[in-house]
Amino acid sequence: MRLFLLSAVSAAVGLGAAGASAVASPDLAVYRGVRRVLVVDQPAGNDPAFRTQLAAFEVVAAELAERDVEIVRVPGAPTFRVRLVGKDGGVKLDSARPVATAEVFALIDAMPMRRAEVAERAAARKDEAETREP
Repeated sequence: MRLFLLSAVSAAVGLGAAGASAVASPDLAVYRGVRRVLVVDQPAGNDPAFRTQLAAFEVVAAELAERDVEIVRVPGAPTFRVRLVGKDGGVKLDSARPVATAEVFALIDAMPMRRAEVAERAAARKDEAETREP
């Protein structure tokens, strides 16, 4: 799992008021249309909510990668917060407590863009299998 550490960058695309805080928000424009992003605010110190959330994401790193998800950590936040930002730049989830990975996957898997991706990948696998048959 790739974990991006962004501290002093421009305002986040699509985070709006929900993402406003005393610390700089990550610039998510580079991900728009390409990746979904889990933005995890990291408070100073040894925050248990932050540790719990990252540990949960580490366990499902392969499933996150398969769903085109990047994790962006924002250090120096006043409190823990996790947000799921879709490929369209919209905030799909905003929580002040750790979120179950099953909830994240359910949200992503219900997205029209994700459904299209799954269908495209299935069609590509089928085409590949058909070209290998004698």
